[in-house]
Amino acid sequence: MTSAAHAGSDLSKIAKTAQDEAEKKPEEAPADDLEALTKAMTEALGDAVSEVRPSDRLTESPVCLAPTEGGMSLHLERMLRQHGQDAPTLPRVLEINPAHSLIKALASQAKAGGDVADAARLLMDQARVLEGESLPDPNGFAKRLTAILEKGLG
Repeated sequence: MTSAAHAGSDLSKIAKTAQDEAEKKPEEAPADDLEALTKAMTEALGDAVSEVRPSDRLTESPVCLAPTEGGMSLHLERMLRQHGQDAPTLPRVLEINPAHSLIKALASQAKAGGDVADAARLLMDQARVLEGESLPDPNGFAKRLTAILEKGLG
């Protein structure tokens, strides 16, 4: 038995309901755009991730963190730490939602040679927050967020 939270979990074998069939799958970013984005994000995030890859597990969120194949689940890792046990902190897989509008826009920008490093770091921090983790660099997060907000408003 494998947790559905593990990176690369194949959820396609779960029987679909009539409601699932009625819902149309949103259009995803083109494969070559996604390839450019995953490469750029992997370079920007360095050792913080083992891999950046598209995922069909996400529906609303642009990103999520997942353990590496065969790695310890994030929940188990957190529980061990809470009970004073040593839990190795291994780089995680950052999964991106290829149908999310933000990911599609970033993929297009990456394909055109644009800089997506700050967005990659913000998305990584967002994924950490969603997992209940603390941010390794809260000041850097605040500066990047402020810069992007100013750019969007300016």
